[in-house]
Amino acid sequence: MNRSHYVEFLLAGIAGCGACLFTNPLEVVKIRMQLQGELKARGQTTIVYRNALHGLFTIAKNEGITGIQKGLIPGLWYQMTMNGLRLGTFQILTNAGLTTSPSGEYSFPRNIAAGALAGGIATWVGSPFYLVKTHLQSKAVQDIAVGYQHAHESMTHGLLSIYRSSGLFGMWRGAYASVIKVMVGSSVQLTTFSFVRQYIIGLKVSTTVLRSR
Repeated sequence: MNRSHYVEFLLAGIAGCGACLFTNPLEVVKIRMQLQGELKARGQTTIVYRNALHGLFTIAKNEGITGIQKGLIPGLWYQMTMNGLRLGTFQILTNAGLTTSPSGEYSFPRNIAAGALAGGIATWVGSPFYLVKTHLQSKAVQDIAVGYQHAHESMTHGLLSIYRSSGLFGMWRGAYASVIKVMVGSSVQLTTFSFVRQYIIGLKVSTTVLRSR
C-alpha cells in the first residue's frame, strides 16, 4: 500500500510512543541503578536499589506512581522523533526500491546500510530529548537520590537550562556514542525485520499459488 512520507513518519512515531509508555519505568530504574553503580565504584556502600523490581517498588513508595514515569514527556518526544524518523526513513527507502538489488532481489548490504543511515540520522536529531529525559529520570527525592541531581522542573526548563549552561552543542552531549550504538543496532534490527517480513510474504505467495493450482 502506497502511503505518503508524512504518514510513514507518523505511524512509526506513534508505534515508538506506545512502546515508551510501558518501557519508561524500566528506563527510570536503569538510570538510577547506573548512577548507583558509578558511586559504588567510587567507594559508596549504601545500596538504595537492589534490583529492578525493588527499584520500581522503592520509587513508587517514595515518589508515588508518577515517579516511575519520570521523564515520560521527553521520552515520548524522543520516540516520536527518533523512531518516527528511523522507521519512517527506512520504510521510505524500502518503498523507493533502495533496499533491493537492481534485479529486485533482497539485498543484505543495502538493508544494513539503510538501517544504519536511518538510525544514525534519527538518533542525532532526537538526542536533546534523550539527554533531558535522562536528567529528569535521575532526579529523585532526597531519601533515595543517587548521583548528581539536576534541577530541571520540566522538559522545556531542562532544555533551556542545558542551553544556558552549555550552549547549543551542549544539548548533543554524548550524541556521538549514541549515534554509533543505534546505527549498529538499527542496521541489525531493521535488516532482520525486513528479511523475515519478505520471507513470510514469499511463503504466503507460494501457498496461494499452490492452492490456486
